[in-house]
Amino acid sequence: MQAFAWVSLFVAVGLLVAVIVFLPRAVAALFSGVSESQPTSVTVLEGTVLVQPPATATWQGVGARADLDEGTRLRTDDRARAFLRTREGSTVLLYNDTELAVQRMRFGRFNPALQDTVFRLFQGRVQIGVARHPDAADRRITVLAGDGRLDLGEGTYRIEMESDGAVHVSIRRGVGVVWLGSRALEATAGRRLVLTPDGDILGPLPLERDLLSDPLLERLADGSAWSTFVVTEAGTAGTVLPESGGVWFERQTPDGSTDRHGESGIAQDLDREVRDYVNLRLRSDVRIEHQTLSGGGTAGTEYPLMIRLTYLDVEGREQIWTTGFYYQNNAGLSVKLGREIPAAEWITFDHPTLLQEIRPAPVRLRRIEVLGSGWEYRSAVRRVELTGY
Repeated sequence: MQAFAWVSLFVAVGLLVAVIVFLPRAVAALFSGVSESQPTSVTVLEGTVLVQPPATATWQGVGARADLDEGTRLRTDDRARAFLRTREGSTVLLYNDTELAVQRMRFGRFNPALQDTVFRLFQGRVQIGVARHPDAADRRITVLAGDGRLDLGEGTYRIEMESDGAVHVSIRRGVGVVWLGSRALEATAGRRLVLTPDGDILGPLPLERDLLSDPLLERLADGSAWSTFVVTEAGTAGTVLPESGGVWFERQTPDGSTDRHGESGIAQDLDREVRDYVNLRLRSDVRIEHQTLSGGGTAGTEYPLMIRLTYLDVEGREQIWTTGFYYQNNAGLSVKLGREIPAAEWITFDHPTLLQEIRPAPVRLRRIEVLGSGWEYRSAVRRVELTGY
């Protein structure tokens, strides 16, 4: 009995010590995994922003500022923008024509390092700023887009979902990982990753990306992104002639008697937001073989070869940026928008800092045109590249 008493005493002391040592740890481990949903604030920057609260099928307008519950979807129209801020300071800027869901927004109730933040992008373009987490330096915010998953560390990212389903992830600062099933690709600041519509991951690529379709002008036919147009004030109409060596714009008569304005050219609709772009670059191979109107005409707006870019400024007003090319100005007319080039030679025009020249600054590109204009002319283009980041 005495031995049993001592054994019982040691067991009791051992159990007491175990409870004192391990129970707090078990309780802490249990509560460290407890999370709670926290609202995300939204501020309407401009226009009308719609929200769809969780477990509802209707959309409703939102005021200038509101708190969004987990599971809420937001939608901006072609004139609206919205700004989200999470509880720990990360931000999401929604541009025009964008739909995004705050799919999960959970934070540890007793464990400050616990966070589970998930957004889902359905369409459009967002810029995400992932704040530094004081208790979890390796914390990631997740964005679901199409069939892919993006894990974003502390930094700044732009995510664009194209109409064909392609997703472009531009990493301005930080490190991002793109997942597609079990495949993953990582990129750092100054690079770009692309989720293609056919289920591939491309990259890392430069931040600069093409903004035009068919820049080499290989598909000027039905279904092409390029369309042709002709404008004739009077007299002979101009023509657009696609050839293997380029696209020619021609307006000529046997006696060269045309003295009224006309245009013939190609155009492509862009409809692309560039509000936060750092740079735009325009490159083109151009050639002029004939012009009867000197320089750029009386007003300096009629050149045998021109590039016109139509865009919206910050006030929503339509603006046009133009540059022209000519090889003779015998009459000494205005060439305020023109650039002199040699006749009958292919010249590469390269404007690497276009965004810094355009005033007022563009926020949305609408349309680009390449055309011949003036009285009588014969000119050509064989490449048009517009890139930006």
